[in-house]
Parts: sequence; C-alpha cells; structure tokens
Amino acid sequence: MPLVSVVLTSYNHARYLRQAVESVLAQSLQDMEIVAIDDASADDSPAILQEYAPRVKVVLHSQNRGTYASLNEGIEVTGAPYIAILNSDDAWLPTKLERQAAILERDPHVGLVHTAVRFVDAEGNPIAGNPLGVRFHPNPRGDLLPDLLTRNLFITSSVLFRRECIERCGRFEEHLFGMGDWDLWLRIAEHYAIGYVPEPLTLYRVHGQNTMYQRERMLEDDLWIHEERIRKRIPDLLKRDGGRMRRSIGVAMAALGVLYAMRGQKQEARQAFRESLRYHPFRLKTYLRLLSALR
Repeated sequence: MPLVSVVLTSYNHARYLRQAVESVLAQSLQDMEIVAIDDASADDSPAILQEYAPRVKVVLHSQNRGTYASLNEGIEVTGAPYIAILNSDDAWLPTKLERQAAILERDPHVGLVHTAVRFVDAEGNPIAGNPLGVRFHPNPRGDLLPDLLTRNLFITSSVLFRRECIERCGRFEEHLFGMGDWDLWLRIAEHYAIGYVPEPLTLYRVHGQNTMYQRERMLEDDLWIHEERIRKRIPDLLKRDGGRMRRSIGVAMAALGVLYAMRGQKQEARQAFRESLRYHPFRLKTYLRLLSALR
C-alpha cells in the first residue's frame, strides 16, 4: 500500500496539465499512487493524461459531474492513508509531499497539513501581492476551527490530509460548486489539529477562469455553508472555546447578513446582523451594516 494517494482533477486545462502531472511525478516522495479524473473536458486534456498511463491511473467522464463528485470518485478508487489533491491548473514543488507527510507521521493529532502558496500567472510568472484578495492566517496551524468559521484558509492544491478524516467527517458535498473544500476543512478542523509547511511549495495559477470568479454560484455555496455548517451548529460550536469562538461566530453571522443583503433579502439580513451582535457585541462594522439594512 502506498503512503499517499494523489487525486488530480482535470477539466479544460490542457495548457497547464503537463506541468501539473510532471510536478507530481517529480516529487521527492515517490511512495504514492496517482489517479487523474478528467471531468468531460472539451480540449486535449484526456489525450494528454493518457500519455502518462500506466504511471497515472486515468478516469475519463463522458459527462461533466462537477469538481467534488470527481474528488469523491478519486478518493474511492485509491487507498493510501494520506490524500493529496491537485487541480490541473496548479503545480507542486518537489519536496511538497515529503514535507507534509513527515508532519502527519510525527503527530497523530494533526489531520490536515497545508503549505504556503506562491501565486503565478497563466505563463507561470510569480504574481506579487495578494491577487485573490483573501486574508490568510498569520500562524495557520493548530486549532483553526474558529478562524475557518470566518473564511477559507487553505488552497485546495496545498493540502495533504488523512483518509480517516473522510471516514470520520464525511466526503465532499457534491452539490456545491466551488466551496466544497472549505466545507470539508470546517468538518475536519472540528476533530483534528492543522499542520503547516511555511515554504511556498504549492503554485496556484491565477488566470481569470478560476472557479472563484463564478460569482453567483459561489454566492450560493457561501450562503449554504453559513446556514448549514455554521448557524445550525452554533450550540455545538460554543462548547469548544468561549470568547474566541463567540467572536468568530459573530463575524460569521455578520457575513451571512451581508450575503442576504446582496440578495436583496433585507429581513433575513437584519436577523443575521442582530444574531451576530449577540456573539460579538462590540463590532462597529456590524452595527453599521444593520443600520444600512434597516433603511
């Protein structure tokens, strides 16, 4: 049995696909199996993947099933104790899996390890600053559940996690479009500590066609996660950590209010803002948003 299962999801990224696959094959940790799931690409991706058989097990979909269905399938057809995900427009540096697996081997309390990320453009050139506009945690390890309630902290291609996390916490939610990774990380963080490799061993490609730019569908995901994974679970969440958890819940409920306001649902927005203030009563920004929703 190999140590790591690599699940590569492929969809219309023929331009970047060879670099993705080659970055897996070049890993210093070679005790792995690789499965590539092509989700009915309309470009040359299937043919490119077939070039790497049998080193890479290739699964070709005749109809598009979505990212998270592909990931679940890839996890089901592999069996190693550790699982890594690579999107076909991203790439890894050679020591990524080795560095991450060492942390999981050393500490059984850690369920997921992620790495720092280097942003690159379509040509592979480094991008300075923060092109995603996302704030990243200054010390992204340990008990990160309160922080994950307020935002996603991990780039999917940067993670390595235990298969037992899936067995304990459940699979990816296939009905989600682009935030199913955040949903799973939330569930994993309830039961496991998070590890971190500070070197940028994951290359995340920003090219204008990333899933995050599908605004309406991402908004639907965001709303579902805030309602189903956070709001409905507040009583359980509060059992973990008083002050820190209450503040994070307050921020999350304020974000839910913003989501409803964006949809023009002012009554729901006001309710979420008021709920937010019960948990984080000294947050001026939330008062201002509540006043705006009262107009």
